[in-house]
Amino acid sequence: MKNLISLDHAKLHHAEFGQLIVRFFEDFGISGLDQNADPDFKKLFDVLQAQIPTYNNALNQIRANEESQKIAELDQERDADLQSLRDGLKPYKNAKTQAEKDAYNALKILINEYKGVEDDTYEEETNKLNSLVNRLLSSDYSSHVATLGIVKFINHLADSNTAFNDLFSHRSYEVSQKVSYDVKTLRKNLREDYNTMTNYISTLAHVKEDSYYKDILTIINNGRNYFSNVVVSRRTGNKNNVEKP
Repeated sequence: MKNLISLDHAKLHHAEFGQLIVRFFEDFGISGLDQNADPDFKKLFDVLQAQIPTYNNALNQIRANEESQKIAELDQERDADLQSLRDGLKPYKNAKTQAEKDAYNALKILINEYKGVEDDTYEEETNKLNSLVNRLLSSDYSSHVATLGIVKFINHLADSNTAFNDLFSHRSYEVSQKVSYDVKTLRKNLREDYNTMTNYISTLAHVKEDSYYKDILTIINNGRNYFSNVVVSRRTGNKNNVEKP
């Protein structure tokens, strides 16, 4: 029995992730399988499919804005700077001195309050990162920051968050009279519903004798395999390994 092929969704561009979902519906449509054969699958199928038009509109909005790619890059940069800040604490997990132990514990607790901030809307993430930076540099934590020598990571995060907000605010003003979509939130919701559906099918394909679920899993894996190769080829720089979908 085949398993659900592993796929790092985060490494896919917004349009690629949308195409992953669209490809599933296209392949399912020509498979001859009946989505109504399983009422629970039908519900998951419909919920996922209903999101595609809005997600596509959000992608069109991004394509129409010449600054959108830069905004996405700056968002990824501040996400990376946040991860670097988290990583900067790791060497002190087993610190030898009490001062370093106290600093590690205090800062770890604080930073954990912002777990998952990367998945928030752009505006929410900006505000939360501003809050995190301000608290880290406040008198409550500045001595701990100095003890672990991580102020440079905080400064990098502050700078990248400011750079993002400066450009995003300018873009937001320009499109304030248009319907605005938050592609980050739409993608998060789409990803969660897609994972629910694929995990459901994967589970039943293993416990049911009916070939119905195994056939759907094959359809799901066809798309996942293609985009998994896209991710690998982007990392290795070898595009010849990716066949056209």
